Amino acid sequence: MGMETIFEGLNEEQTQAVKATEGFVRVAAGAGSGKTKVLTLRYVYIARMLGVLPEHILSVTFTNKAAWEMRKRIRSFMPDDEGGWILTFHGACHKILKKDISHLAYPSNFMVLDEEDQKSILQTIFDENGLTLRDFSFKKCMDAIEVYKSHADYVPFLTDPHRTLEAPDLPRAREPKSMDSVILQYLVRQRKNFYLDFNDLIQFVLYLFKTNAVIRKKWQEHFEYIQIDEFQDVSGEQYKLAAILSQKHGNLFIVGDPDQTIYSWRGADVKYFLEFDKKFPDVKSIVLDRNYRSTPEILQASNSLIAHNIQRLPKSLRPVRAGGTKPCYFHARSRKEESEWIAETICGLQQSGTLLSDIAVLYRGNYMSRPVEEALMRRKLPYIVYGATAFYRRKEIKDALAYLRLLVFADDLSFLRVVNTPPRGIGKTRLERLREHAAGKGASLLDSLRELAGEPLFASSKAAEFLQAIDEGRQFGTENDIADTLDHILQTSGYTPYLMLSGNQDRLDNLNELKSSVREYVDSAGEETDAETYLNGIALLSAADETDAAESVKLMTVHTAKGLEFPCVFVCCLNEGMFPSRKIRTKEDMEEERRVAYVALTRAENQLYLSDAEGFDAQARGELYSSRFLFNIDSGLLDVQGYRSKEFEQKSRLYIRETESAMGCLTVGEERIQTFAVGDRVRHPLLGAGTVLAAENGAYTVEFAGGKTRSIAMRSDILIPYYPPQNPAATKS
Repeated sequence: MGMETIFEGLNEEQTQAVKATEGFVRVAAGAGSGKTKVLTLRYVYIARMLGVLPEHILSVTFTNKAAWEMRKRIRSFMPDDEGGWILTFHGACHKILKKDISHLAYPSNFMVLDEEDQKSILQTIFDENGLTLRDFSFKKCMDAIEVYKSHADYVPFLTDPHRTLEAPDLPRAREPKSMDSVILQYLVRQRKNFYLDFNDLIQFVLYLFKTNAVIRKKWQEHFEYIQIDEFQDVSGEQYKLAAILSQKHGNLFIVGDPDQTIYSWRGADVKYFLEFDKKFPDVKSIVLDRNYRSTPEILQASNSLIAHNIQRLPKSLRPVRAGGTKPCYFHARSRKEESEWIAETICGLQQSGTLLSDIAVLYRGNYMSRPVEEALMRRKLPYIVYGATAFYRRKEIKDALAYLRLLVFADDLSFLRVVNTPPRGIGKTRLERLREHAAGKGASLLDSLRELAGEPLFASSKAAEFLQAIDEGRQFGTENDIADTLDHILQTSGYTPYLMLSGNQDRLDNLNELKSSVREYVDSAGEETDAETYLNGIALLSAADETDAAESVKLMTVHTAKGLEFPCVFVCCLNEGMFPSRKIRTKEDMEEERRVAYVALTRAENQLYLSDAEGFDAQARGELYSSRFLFNIDSGLLDVQGYRSKEFEQKSRLYIRETESAMGCLTVGEERIQTFAVGDRVRHPLLGAGTVLAAENGAYTVEFAGGKTRSIAMRSDILIPYYPPQNPAATKS
């Protein structure tokens, strides 16, 4: 393979990025600009043309799916490369800890908790402390734990077995039903069972690097080249990790789009990308602004929208494709009419030859899907709602994997999940006895059951049968692969027969699907895998990595759609209080909300449909107004359908003006939302009714009675909408 093969088909900016191997490089890659191709070919260029061993190239992505896609592309150039360091941040940290966590007094076979595991731990804590969901929701507890771990120096508490149970920054931990007490008990269970959750993976690595210079230097020397995708979404911890790892060789290549920073609620901060050149020496910046995904008309609307943001790198997406049709904007009289229009339009697309699987309906929040779903069901159009219960979160799947985990880790969490599933007579009283014994001896619940199984209290239970199944399963696992071991333990434990007796075919089908997936995993991974690697890999999966290729319309939130693309995209519920969300309180939040809208628009390849509605909505908490994002797009760039009265439009603009003023957004110069457009009717307290002739240079030019014109400052509160008497005939669509 020669250089000409690598650079074939790349444009000038892409080629420049691939060749930029040395030093600190920032690539601002717009939507659909081919950044995955650049990252892939740059990896190949470094490995093949520079001769660097792939194991010394760290390539970080944000989802397991993206990492898998990149490894697949690289293998087309380098069939022998396993892509061992093409991982997510969490996956890379997990791999580092597998090698060096022993320096923190943790075993190398530590277990990674997923969200359902965390909820199971919280349920146990609730049961032991007489707490209910009326005291705290699990989500509130998990959020509190995440916030606590983001600022507290808690890692020493988890890694020092001799440290007192007084964790730092929990002043109310001694109050039995306080949140601090819940957090402390969660940490205690982590320490006892050597659990790590997602937050811990990065925090443990940072703490390891902070306290062990030898280990830090080892990994700094190991990674000669580091490239990070979606850098606009990095958190403070991820940013710090990238800075530490790149200190030795100084080769850090970041790719991102500040116009797509939409995850501030989980720690992302656009300043890490925008101010990259201020933090690192001699940064080289490259802009990829040629869009290969969307038609020129879709890009014009997208550029028009995002231009209203201030906190960004100035750039406009340039189309590579030929022209298509303008994005369609439909204004409905109600949410039901809006949803009916979406369903009717989809029917028309299907009849003209568009596949349903090529159509996506995007919305800001999950609750917004309901009327769309009803409209699709009425027309018998199949659809999938992404973000619903994911495969690995279904009860029977969690149960089956807990059996396998118990064979590998012998942990309390897995034990509690399966010890009485199917029922074995080990209920609340016997579990309490096990917990007391385990606490007194510092033993696991499984080992405690071994020691207590002969007591009269357990005589009438099926404890002995359970222990025999686990012991046989462990022995079986030493001689057989994971797929056979899973099938064996589910049979001998009685779990598969239990599901068969329940008569729930859906659960049995799911269980069979799990077995098939494990078999595929074993066959593809070969001899280099084991149950521990498989289980931790499953825990690292996210809902966004799961896909369904069924012939169905795809319904999802915009955040779920991030990174995806579809030939036809509908963006619905473009109303104030819905999109943008009613939770927005500051101009910074509003800029991020506009970036969310920009992401939605740039998912479309060929056709884009925008819609809003009038009326009232309980979730929006009141009367509906058209979204400011619709006004941000130059009206000449849209094919307008439906009928939005002048009165409704002006009421919407007035509402937007009031909320903008409350957020302090009326001081941002020419980039702000303009309250009035050319042709709007307005009223002046002294000059009376008038018509806006122009809106530019910070002022409105208004013509009043008698043909006299005046320039009125846009920031002035003098002008208000004027609603002349309506002609009833003019209100019809």
